[in-house]
Amino acid sequence: MQLPPALRQAIEQELSGCDGAGLRTALRAASARLTECYHQSGASAGPSASAALSNDEQRAAYLAVRVPATFAAAVAAITWTRESWTRESCSGDLRTVLDLGSGPGTALWAALQVFPTLISATAIERDPRLIEIARRLSASAPYPALRQAAWLQGDLTATIPTASTPDAAWDLVVCSYTLNELREAQRSEFIRQAWARSGKLLVVIEPGTKAGFANILDVRTRLLAEGATLVAPCPNALACPMAGGGDWCHFAARVERTAEHRRLKNATLGHEDEKFCYVAFSRSPSRSPARSPAEGEVESPGARIVRHPKIFSGYTQLTLCREGEIAATTITRSKKEDWRRLKRLGWGDRW
Repeated sequence: MQLPPALRQAIEQELSGCDGAGLRTALRAASARLTECYHQSGASAGPSASAALSNDEQRAAYLAVRVPATFAAAVAAITWTRESWTRESCSGDLRTVLDLGSGPGTALWAALQVFPTLISATAIERDPRLIEIARRLSASAPYPALRQAAWLQGDLTATIPTASTPDAAWDLVVCSYTLNELREAQRSEFIRQAWARSGKLLVVIEPGTKAGFANILDVRTRLLAEGATLVAPCPNALACPMAGGGDWCHFAARVERTAEHRRLKNATLGHEDEKFCYVAFSRSPSRSPARSPAEGEVESPGARIVRHPKIFSGYTQLTLCREGEIAATTITRSKKEDWRRLKRLGWGDRW
C-alpha cells in the first residue's frame, strides 16, 4: 500500500525543513516513542499517542511514520466494509463523511479513495496544530470534498455536532485509532454519539493489539444490543469466538516505507505490516449472515479469513471465522474453483 501521490508529496513538503544531525536524532527518538505508544495502545500504563505529539519533531515523525501505516489500515478496513455492505445492502451511494478524531485527516483520505462518491467531508480534532497540518496536506488533494472539508476543533468527550443534512447525520462516520485515546468511562457515550451521527455506515478502527481488540469487541457488543446491522469483519452476529481467549481478532495491511520512513525507524526492509482491528455497522437490514437468522430461516455459511493462509505444495490451509467458531479448512488443487479463488484472497478477505 502506498500513500496517494498528492498526500506523499504534501508530507514531503512538511518534512522538507527537517534537516541537520540534531534534528534527525530528535525525529528518531520521536518515532520510537510513537511506536511504543501504539504497541501499548489502551494499556493502563502505556503512554497515549496524543501525548507523543506535543512538539514539532513529534508531529513530523508522526507524518513520516504513522500516517502511512494508519492510511493503509483505514483503506483495508473501509474497503472490506464496502465489499460487504454493497453485497448486503441496497442503500445507494455515500455522499457525506465524518471523521472523529481526525488528526491530520488520514482516514478522510482513505474514505475518499474507497468511496469516490463522497462529496462532503467533515473532521473533528481537538489539537489545532494537527488541524493546521490537515489543511495544508489537503490543499492539493485530488478530491474536492477534501479540499473543501470542514475542519472542526472539538473535544470528542463533549457533544458531537449534528450534521447540516436533512436527516441530521453523515452517511459514513469513521473513528480511526480514536477509542484508544479516550478513558474507559468516556467510550460508552462516544460510541453512542458516533452511532447516532451515522446515517448509513459506521467504521471503527483500532490498533491490532489485545487492548485494541477489547475496544472493538465493546463497540460490537454495544451496537448489536442497539439493533445495528453488523457488516464487517464478522460473518455473523453470533458471539465472538475470540472473546475472552488468548487470541484476538486483527488483520494486517502492508505499508511501503519511504526512504525517510526507513531512516527514522533504522529499518532495512522496504515495507512493514500495520496490524489493526476494526468493526463496521450499517443501519440497513442485512440480506446476509452478518446477522443472526430469524426462526426457521436457513443461514448461508459465510466466513472471514482471520490469519495468513498457509501455502504448501498442492494445498493451502485457511483459518476461518465461521458460524461462531474458528475453524481450520484445507483447500486442495482438486477443488478447482476454490483453488482459483485463493489466488486473489488473503488474510482479512471473505471466504
